[in-house]
Amino acid sequence: MLNNYHQIIFLFLFSCIFHTTQAQQIAAPLEIQINDRFITKTLGSMSPFLTTSQTGVTSLNWLEPTQTGYAVKFKIYNNSWGDKKTVATGNNWFINWADFPSLLHTGKENFTAHWLVKSNEDRYAYDVYLSHSMNNGDDWSVPKLVNQDDTPTEHGFVSLYEDQDSVGLIYLDGRKMANDFSEDPNDTGMSLRGAEIDTQQNIINSSLIDSLVCECCQTDIAIGSDGPIGIYRNRTEGEIRDIYITKKINDKWSEGKPIHNDNWQISGCPVNGPSIFAKEDNVTIGWFTGANNHPVIKVINSSDGGDIFNDPLLIGSNEAIGHINLTMDKNMNTWIVWQKKIANGGAALMLSMIERNSNKLYELIVDATGNIPRYSVPQITTHNNVIIMAWTTKISAEENARGKNDETLIKVASFSATNHL
Repeated sequence: MLNNYHQIIFLFLFSCIFHTTQAQQIAAPLEIQINDRFITKTLGSMSPFLTTSQTGVTSLNWLEPTQTGYAVKFKIYNNSWGDKKTVATGNNWFINWADFPSLLHTGKENFTAHWLVKSNEDRYAYDVYLSHSMNNGDDWSVPKLVNQDDTPTEHGFVSLYEDQDSVGLIYLDGRKMANDFSEDPNDTGMSLRGAEIDTQQNIINSSLIDSLVCECCQTDIAIGSDGPIGIYRNRTEGEIRDIYITKKINDKWSEGKPIHNDNWQISGCPVNGPSIFAKEDNVTIGWFTGANNHPVIKVINSSDGGDIFNDPLLIGSNEAIGHINLTMDKNMNTWIVWQKKIANGGAALMLSMIERNSNKLYELIVDATGNIPRYSVPQITTHNNVIIMAWTTKISAEENARGKNDETLIKVASFSATNHL
């Protein structure tokens, strides 16, 4: 039996251990020179999506206004950005900061892209459309409607992935929201669904993954050693909205389970999705939570393919807005872009790096001018150990002769992952 002295020492050591895993990380300066530039000259461009495929091809797509609507534009990165190309144009699209198109290289000269089209005049009635290119994005197939439930409800927040001879996706599906005969969220709530599209654009293996999830938080997906790993914000009947994980095993998605019990109870969607990176059995996930009125970003790791996670590291305690995106370099250091609160309700763009071996945190303010739209989602990826970033910025009156300070453009930046100290 412990005497009083040893009890005190034991409690002190236990308190230190708990505090270390739960406390805000103390950040050292991240010594990087960010040289950014605009990726397009068209005012009103927004919502970049940046990714590096399993095939090693890095692409950036975004929404760009046209005279009659919008277009999905994209460029490929190979030590520098290539020519701008067009995926599709439309005058009846759903345009929103939180839910935006994506593009993915799927092998050889093949690309797949998705975008969102209004299904009727209701504000959140829209569908997911998908198209393929087999010549590096020069020509695109006739768009295919992915969700075929024929309800004027929300369908979006798509994450694409390569899946052998097909392209897979997970997405939020609001078909149950058309149910007017029940107030039970299980009958009327948002669900998470999956599907695959083969090379002839046939929809195969359409399935329900989770019958009740958060309404408008982004999903994300990565490929681990055992296959696709999806993450999303769940919703319980008691309005707990924590981050869940699902894995595709033997062509079936597993039942979602929480990666960490934040127990964030919130009656509406926070519009703040998670981000994942996987390399073989190493899985890293980052997300925002406002549980207990304590806004913070959490980053968590698994070394067994996402079955067991360690305790989260905390970033931006009481300052984080969220809107996180992360990647990892060849040394498995984690790089994170996110938004931080600044004066007058504005947002600063932040870049953080967590060293793999020491868990030491480095931090850099990329932009604190107040020109970062508060609900835009910054992007980051790794291409041959070069860190690439993309984000939306507002153009101030001084930079725009017409004085339209509500216009937006997209900036990009890149730097070597080895030059960070």
